[in-house]
Amino acid sequence: MARTPLFSRHQPGGVFMITDPGLTPGDTFFVHSGTGTDGAGYGKNPDAPVATIDYAIGLCTANKSDVIYVLPGHNEGLGNAQIAVDIAGVSIIGLGRGADRPRIDFDHANASIDVSVNGCTIKNLQLLPSVTAVAIAIDVMAGATDTLVEGCESLPGEDGAGVDEFALTVDIKAGCSRTRVVGCTFTQHASAAGVVACVKLTDASDGVVIKDCVMWTAGAGLVAPINGDTTLSTNLLVENCVLTTDAEPGIELLTGTTGVFRNVDIFGDLATIAAATVADGVAHFRVRYVEVGNESDAAVKTASADD
Repeated sequence: MARTPLFSRHQPGGVFMITDPGLTPGDTFFVHSGTGTDGAGYGKNPDAPVATIDYAIGLCTANKSDVIYVLPGHNEGLGNAQIAVDIAGVSIIGLGRGADRPRIDFDHANASIDVSVNGCTIKNLQLLPSVTAVAIAIDVMAGATDTLVEGCESLPGEDGAGVDEFALTVDIKAGCSRTRVVGCTFTQHASAAGVVACVKLTDASDGVVIKDCVMWTAGAGLVAPINGDTTLSTNLLVENCVLTTDAEPGIELLTGTTGVFRNVDIFGDLATIAAATVADGVAHFRVRYVEVGNESDAAVKTASADD
């Protein structure tokens, strides 16, 4: 069965088109900071995109699975402001690979991407802290369920010397059930003193998944790459992750938090191997620890008793 293109346009040598509208039943919008205009009549075609993600979100309709494609080379600076992801079911998808991926510059400590509604996706964006101690890069706000943060990368601070950093890269507030952080890379400068955690469960949520992520962390303020506090969460799954720290655990959770760690590698410098995780209610499957380079890994925690 032939598919109708979402759009088509002439290119040197032929026609370029996106087909397969079955990927989304909703509308599709395009964003580019260099060629776009925030105004009526823009956003439906990559030749006439809007200029900002926040404006594109305002064009969407809730619960229709609308998609915003952020074009390669897009660069959006945030001052004392937020990108408000406040239309349920919207997907924000960056296009491109490596340095061509869209980049968000956080130019104020209060700059953030705020997800306040259900079923939203943020995918394939670069996140750059440009001032000291940006509080939160992606804020999954209280009650927003089923958020997916996928393939995003936090970059070392713009200053290049460890002064600029995210205190928290992804902050998951209360009641954010089934939040998924998948395939992300979190990189902090070794001297970034203000880093607290890459992913934090600030309050109780159920069914959060952190999967296929790499977290490079250090600094005087670090608690753990994955941290949970205030109120215990339930059914947390952390799997296929590599976590590097200095003298802090790879994962530190509030007592009583439940869930599973599976295939997690932790590289740190702790007094004991068991201290690599602080998670008394979580089952450990193939969680391994290395203290210094050129050593092989050891199992974290003792073997389960036959009782």
